[in-house]
Amino acid sequence: MTIGQWFSFRGRIGRKTFWLGYVVPIFVASIVANALDLALGLAPEVMADAVPADAMSVAPISGVVSLLSLWPMLAGTIKRLHDRNRTGWWIGAFYLVSAAVGVIAFAMLAGVLVGMYEMRRDGVAPELAPAAILVLLAAGLVVLGFALWLFIETGFLRGTLGPNRFGPDPLGGAGGPQWQPGTPPQGWQPPQWQPPPQQGWQAPPQGWPPQQGQGAPPPGYGAPPPGYGQPPPGYGQPPPGYGQPPPGYGQPSPGYGQPPPQGPWTGPGRGGSVPPVRRD
Repeated sequence: MTIGQWFSFRGRIGRKTFWLGYVVPIFVASIVANALDLALGLAPEVMADAVPADAMSVAPISGVVSLLSLWPMLAGTIKRLHDRNRTGWWIGAFYLVSAAVGVIAFAMLAGVLVGMYEMRRDGVAPELAPAAILVLLAAGLVVLGFALWLFIETGFLRGTLGPNRFGPDPLGGAGGPQWQPGTPPQGWQPPQWQPPPQQGWQAPPQGWPPQQGQGAPPPGYGAPPPGYGQPPPGYGQPPPGYGQPPPGYGQPSPGYGQPPPQGPWTGPGRGGSVPPVRRD
């Protein structure tokens, strides 16, 4: 995979290329960036009890790596969605839903803060706090379910077999056989014709034909018969109607579903049968 293909949003990639070509390198780069921030004192220690006033808490190296890895991670995820025969706009839908939930969460949090302020000022409990919590929980579950679906879809499920609307199968699969009525099935090869051995025909013996006056051979004597060594007409072609269902296939037989003909009862036979009882 070239650098241009790594950043491209077109085509398809398999699960192995997605994990080894995108997820693992970006994850390793993030770990290295965090280690450099800690080693250079550009970020506070994770388990530190207090942060010095002059310490930077923005972790600039990690921030730059995160920004640089955003594009290739989007490219890899979109190409995995293409491999699943899904459009890459599912990523846009995910970010749109996340942004909408963020706006709702911010509005609800602002309402809770205002309600807490009024409660402290007036001594009245806010009425919208329980509803805000329920809305935030429901929105968070929606985003979590969407993210989980994307993670399973792009990271663990195999792509469609054979080519799809986004390109050929990265695993080289040809998909199911494409067969149309009236033509031989895909993959069917006519048998290779081999000419018969020459042992069945022998040239005339030496000294033949005899000299003039001793009897001349008939015309064509010593030559193979016409068409010898050639395949018969239609050899290697499928027979007529090959691959087609037989006539009447799938149709009910005559009289299917009709009641048996009614006739007079002639009495019990040897088996002691009784006349059928008609139930209307």
